[in-house]
Amino acid sequence: MAASLLQDIYLFKEFSPKELEQLSEKGSSKTFNAGAEIFSQGDQAQSLFVIRSGTVKIGRESAGSAIELAQLGSGAHFGEMSFVDGEPRSASATAVERTDVLEIGFDALTAHFAQQPGVAVKFFRSMSHFLAGRLRLTTMDLSFAREKNIRHF
Repeated sequence: MAASLLQDIYLFKEFSPKELEQLSEKGSSKTFNAGAEIFSQGDQAQSLFVIRSGTVKIGRESAGSAIELAQLGSGAHFGEMSFVDGEPRSASATAVERTDVLEIGFDALTAHFAQQPGVAVKFFRSMSHFLAGRLRLTTMDLSFAREKNIRHF
């Protein structure tokens, strides 16, 4: 069942059914009730998550204010950035409603990729495309915000 969830995730789109099955075996199912914190901004990251069902809010504290960055639903993934850079969590993740996730630990993922370098190449290629897309959106958002601020003066 977890393999079928992963097949629709952008990060794993190049994986074969066998590779998806092997990867899904590395994960574990977890359930969070509405309002439960999945992880906090600043935490040391240990895993990434794929949402089976439910909704997760991604947000961060900045200058004493809470900023909601995104709401993610079934089939979305989150918590993957720290796998790449080893940095603490840049935002918090909170279940908006009862939410079921597949959690894949970074240690298990690292060991799996060490044994399957071809799978690692597929993953990191997809990850780089995904993060480049995020960076492009962020750049457009910043450009729009800057233009809007300049017009007000």
